[in-house]
Amino acid sequence: MKVIFFLILTVQIGLYQTSFAQGDVQMESRYRSALADYKTGKYAVAMDKFYPMTSVNAKTAYSPYAHYYYALSAYQLKRYKDARPMLLQLQSRYPGWNKINDVYYLLGSISLANGQINDGLDQLAKIKDSSFNKDIQALKQHHLGAINDFLKLKELQKQYSSDRDIALMVYQSIQSSRTPAQGDLAYAEQLDKQFKFKKSEKVEEAPKRSTPKSDMQWTKGYLDVAVLLPFRLDEFASSKRRSNQFAYDYYLGLTIAKEQLQTEGITVNLWAYDVSNDAKSMQTIAGNKNFQLSDMVIGPLYSGTFELAADFVAGSNAIMLNPLSTDANLLKSSSNIYLGHPSIAFQTQKAAQWMRTLSPGLSTVIYYGNTPKDSAMAASYASEWKAKGGKVAVMAKIQPDKEWLESNVPSFEINKPAHVALFSTDGESGGNLIEVLNSRKLNTLPVIATSTSFNSQQARLSRYGTRLSLVDADYVDREKETIRQFQKNYYNKTSTFPSVYSYQGYDQLLFFGRMLSKYKDKLPSGLQSRKFGSEEYLLSGFDFTKANENQITPVLKYSGSKWVPVDR
Repeated sequence: MKVIFFLILTVQIGLYQTSFAQGDVQMESRYRSALADYKTGKYAVAMDKFYPMTSVNAKTAYSPYAHYYYALSAYQLKRYKDARPMLLQLQSRYPGWNKINDVYYLLGSISLANGQINDGLDQLAKIKDSSFNKDIQALKQHHLGAINDFLKLKELQKQYSSDRDIALMVYQSIQSSRTPAQGDLAYAEQLDKQFKFKKSEKVEEAPKRSTPKSDMQWTKGYLDVAVLLPFRLDEFASSKRRSNQFAYDYYLGLTIAKEQLQTEGITVNLWAYDVSNDAKSMQTIAGNKNFQLSDMVIGPLYSGTFELAADFVAGSNAIMLNPLSTDANLLKSSSNIYLGHPSIAFQTQKAAQWMRTLSPGLSTVIYYGNTPKDSAMAASYASEWKAKGGKVAVMAKIQPDKEWLESNVPSFEINKPAHVALFSTDGESGGNLIEVLNSRKLNTLPVIATSTSFNSQQARLSRYGTRLSLVDADYVDREKETIRQFQKNYYNKTSTFPSVYSYQGYDQLLFFGRMLSKYKDKLPSGLQSRKFGSEEYLLSGFDFTKANENQITPVLKYSGSKWVPVDR
């Protein structure tokens, strides 16, 4: 199992923006460059840049920070043998550093990740700053929760008899046992008397499911969100471009939503797991005690691991969100699974409905690109159009280049269709097809197309006027003030601009975090009764009033100076 645990904490404690009075401009420039690489996940590059700044001959105000971020970058790459010596060197050279608690925390994390439990606990015990308490508790639960041997955990508690976190884990383990020994019950009572556990921390009865859910789920004061995405940590060690940047963009959106939710009094813990299509890795995660306490699971994205995660969710009180899929069949696995996007069927239903009102004719021509999604949308649209009494004159797979289109698109001199539909993801066929239609003197023929059929930003598509309608469930209105503020905030934190996945991550966690906090175990009825548009989001918002898929309006028309949803 690959667990990206510290990724969460670096967002909380790591992105310092300190301005140093000392040190020359050149050194500051080098430091800022290395820090920017760290923020964008270029950990190996960051290590190379930070290393010269850790030399004993290069002492500046940046030096302790260079030590720390070198070690943190190594930690992210799981190069613990590089991280630990650098932290010990930092301790030796700068014992009075004002961020020394971060050093203790990172040393503890490294030791626990290496299975050196005693050393890890000893390092964490050095932290006296109470602001670390929740993070320390979560770190202990993450690593010690994987200990299946109760006697080992009990022995560890005796060894660290004043550690409340370990005592609570032992206490809860005894309380959730179906057949606890009499001596263990007395031991649990002794621990309760010593540490005075809160009622919300206690397990009142043994769980009845194979994947137990704590009774304190809705009274514990925070939400646990497991993020199962293909981070592919193995690519960090290479110089090649990451093939899954979208996962990191999405996750960064989550972290910013987490901060916003905190200002609203909603605390969210993000637990990130590296999950692709390996069923064994998902099986291991499903057996993890911390994962089993999730209130919400985001992902996985691939069928081989999605089904395993869905099986777990079906037997728990958690909800599961697929953030990207448009496959409504995924909802059949469990009643507590949701899609962050409208399904293909819903998108094409809305598209056909709009074109039926836009053009009085019944005949349509449907073109589609080379991907399975392109052909699936084309088939679904054809079905929807026929269901509304229409006829499909042509349905053909096309190539995006203009020369091919000029040779294969008919002139339609005799049987002119009421409109043309295009479903493509190549980015070129949209503009080329419209140019070919114009050359056929079909300048006013309505066209509906997926936004991915065009390389141009939507604002530049205004030249096609009202003849063009777009299918786009992730429309970004860049004139919105909330979008501009998010872009500014995102850039300040990451030194990069957000992608559409960043917007999705932000919106989806913000929405479900609010809904779970408000409705708790009554979430389904809360979603059904919620009025659409009652809250502001970056993208088009959320509508789960009639289904577990997000049935927002995915069809856009050009109105005056901007693209807007057709029925809002």
